[in-house]
Order: sequence, then structure tokens, then C-alpha cells
Amino acid sequence: MASGGDDARGPVWVGRLAGRLAGNEDRLCEPVLRRLRGSGRLADERLAPAAVLAAIVEVASGPALLLTRRGDHLAQHGGQVAFPGGAQETGDAGPEATALREAEEEVGLTPGRVRVLGRLPGYPTVTGYLVTPVVGYVAAPQRFVAQPSEVADIFTVPVPVLLEQDRWMDRPIEFAGRRFPNRELHWKGQRIWGATAGMLQLLLDPLREAMEAGA
Repeated sequence: MASGGDDARGPVWVGRLAGRLAGNEDRLCEPVLRRLRGSGRLADERLAPAAVLAAIVEVASGPALLLTRRGDHLAQHGGQVAFPGGAQETGDAGPEATALREAEEEVGLTPGRVRVLGRLPGYPTVTGYLVTPVVGYVAAPQRFVAQPSEVADIFTVPVPVLLEQDRWMDRPIEFAGRRFPNRELHWKGQRIWGATAGMLQLLLDPLREAMEAGA
């Protein structure tokens, strides 16, 4: 039997987070879209649908965010930290189906173990995708298995670490002759930056509010 304010679906903050994510289905991250339009790197019609899974998993030390490091050999974003995810396929019913399918393929996360909490605003990328970050919660630890053709490493970052503002650094990046704002975090040799960090920034405020409410 669950206790201490928890229920069978997770701690109470999980339900609060789901409530704070409601209404994001049709939202876009407009500041990023404006910057990319201004750079001349994309037009709306070039944005292909994609989705990633921002999974908060329970580990021995508490809730943590699941991330991967992509294989160094990959043509796009090789060696970079990323959420499990990828392009939407014809048979996918929507972003949630894409994110869950990709997470199962890349890290062996069983879709039935994920409680989908909602979405973050759509995030445009310089590679021509409109990425929908799907937020999920995994109540019990699971053994993850990397797909060797895509994933070099699987790791987690404790939620309290992510919520510490002082850990985040402002380090603008240069791309195609233009300068873009960039916040990044380093954790145990892993550099979280670029679009992954940008999407993660959209999660931090509602996550912090959900965890602190009623604390």
C-alpha cells in the first residue's frame, strides 16, 4: 500500500506536474523559432515532426532524468547528450507514440511502464525538425539496454541537480556563422547543451513548482 502522500501512480508531485503540463499540446517555443527564422536556417514548411521522451525515473537516490549519449559515429549530433527520441513515423498515432517507440528501441524502456504526464512546447531545431518533448514518469527502477547502433551511453541526472540554478552555465554557441544563446550543465563528464538543454529548460519551472508545492 502506498504511503507518505504517494499513490500507485507515483508521488503526489507527479500528479501536480501533469497538471502544470496541461495545455501545451499546441504551443511552440516561439523564441527559438524566431531565432532560427532570423538566421535563415529554416522555414515553417521544412519542419518535420519528431518527439523525444523526457523520462523521470525512480532510482535508489530518488527521481532522476534519463538521458543518453549518442554514438560518435552518427552523422547528426554524434557524441552529444540527448533524450531518447526521433522522427515521427507513418504508423505513430502521435508524439507520445513516437517518443515511447523510440525510447523502447534506444534504451529498452518498456512503454507500459511509463506514465505519460504531458508535453512541453514544441521545440524547433536547426536540423529542420519540430520536436515534441513528451514528459513521462517511471515509478520503479528498470534495467536499460543501449541500442549499439545509436546509443553509446545511458545515464541519469538527479532531479535536485537539475533544479540547482547555479549548476547551469550560459555559454553561447556559434553555428553557421551566427551566435545562439545556450545554457548547459556538466554532470559526471557529460555535457548537456544545445537543443536537449533547451528542451530541459522548459521542464525545470513546472517541475520545480510541482515538487515544491505543499512541501
